[in-house]
Amino acid sequence: MSPFRRNFLETAWRGIAVIHTGEVPPVVVHIKEALRRTATPVHIFSNRELEKAVRCYDAVVFAEALGGVVRLLCPLLRDKEVDPPVVVTDRLGRFFIPLIGAHRGANALAEELASLLGGIAVVTTAVEAAGALPPEDVERLLLCRMAREERLRVAAALRDGRQVCIAGVEEAPPGYKTGEECEVVIRRGNNCREWEICCKPLRLYVGVGFSSKATASEIVEAVRRALMELGASPPQVEALVSVKPEVFEAAKALGFPAFVLKPEELRADWGCLSPASTKALETFGLPGVAEPAALTAAGPGAFLVYRKRVLGSVTVAVAASP
Repeated sequence: MSPFRRNFLETAWRGIAVIHTGEVPPVVVHIKEALRRTATPVHIFSNRELEKAVRCYDAVVFAEALGGVVRLLCPLLRDKEVDPPVVVTDRLGRFFIPLIGAHRGANALAEELASLLGGIAVVTTAVEAAGALPPEDVERLLLCRMAREERLRVAAALRDGRQVCIAGVEEAPPGYKTGEECEVVIRRGNNCREWEICCKPLRLYVGVGFSSKATASEIVEAVRRALMELGASPPQVEALVSVKPEVFEAAKALGFPAFVLKPEELRADWGCLSPASTKALETFGLPGVAEPAALTAAGPGAFLVYRKRVLGSVTVAVAASP
């Protein structure tokens, strides 16, 4: 399946944070139910937990007054490169307004939530008005990164109606063409010609936790499923990582290098880990294994791209190295 046929919620692998103030309004309950029907991880926070929500999820949805959200967010905003998509809705779910990160998924999320809940998405950006997928979404769906100035170059071309090609893909997203015949050409890879825009693939580390009853074939199946959901290609995977030696057999079957780390080698102070697992706390003294293993192997500056999921008897998480 083409990565460009997936909607935002299908690729929200770190989940959606929904924030409210005071008593839980009906729209929060409706959003939670709708997202769970789409199998999207969703977590509900109050304003007191705002910083974690902003740092750790694929997008943030506020069910509050727009002006109040602006005041809350301003001290936390760092750079458009790292700030999450933010959508604001009223307490009745009538309107869904992309506030931050419109081209990084906020527009798409607003439209998808409006469709699910019977509201109206308020989209005002020029690239979407031209009927094109923002370059930030191209990066997210292809698991690659362009330089900031090159991304701006793509956006300007789309806004002005000039042709943009993506080389090496079978199907192009809305507003683009396949091939190399356009004025602007994006190539996913590390070796691009001088006139092309390189979208450099992320380097991925897959962390796994599993019970003593899990077989190597079950680990292999879970990892393959996670990578399929991500749309990741095997060459992007730098290593399969765990605290148990059984991971070596699974890695051999997958064709990946493997690391086995001691529990005391895993950092537990990463800021965006999922809620702690009682079993992992009792066994290893850690909030979990899969996420800390992936992040520790990926090294300083690493970030989660796939929040831990229990797939059969195996828990899988994926981190990326910058």
